[in-house]
Amino acid sequence: NKIWPYWAAARSDTVRKWPELFENLVRKTNWNTISIGFESGSDKVLKLLNKGCTVEDNKFTINLLNKIGKDFVAEGRQPPKFWSNIILATPGETQEDAFETSRMMASMKNAMQSVAYFAPYPGSALGNQIIAEGKSLMTKDDYHRYPGVRKMKGIDYDFYERLRAGYYNDEISKGLHKWIQE
Repeated sequence: NKIWPYWAAARSDTVRKWPELFENLVRKTNWNTISIGFESGSDKVLKLLNKGCTVEDNKFTINLLNKIGKDFVAEGRQPPKFWSNIILATPGETQEDAFETSRMMASMKNAMQSVAYFAPYPGSALGNQIIAEGKSLMTKDDYHRYPGVRKMKGIDYDFYERLRAGYYNDEISKGLHKWIQE
């Protein structure tokens, strides 16, 4: 009669479309690790990535997960963790877009954040475009999604390293209230 814990993926647009179903699954089935590819806190970047989700979908889902986690703690239960995929350094992303993504990340409770720099993989529309324009620094032998390695020409990776190191925390905290629902 044990309810086994499990890890499964969800999308923020489907969570927002069926919040009661999602919440019941988390609360009643021991879905203890939830993987969601939020990718960005900017609608412009989400469109560039052809994500199919919006910032409002992401905000809704993060706030619901934060609420569920808070309830679990109040009940003396371990809150579910959510594996959050984040992409930085997408071509066309501005510093303000990156700040919004950082605000989104700062609003998450119980999250395991997996941050990656955009990688121009062949087969994706944006990846094919970057490769065709000669802007990719990646080769078929080094395709990976992790930060720390520069993947494209024309991206200010020094900015992203400073962002990840906390240099812009004051700027990020100025707009954090837009992400947090009490």
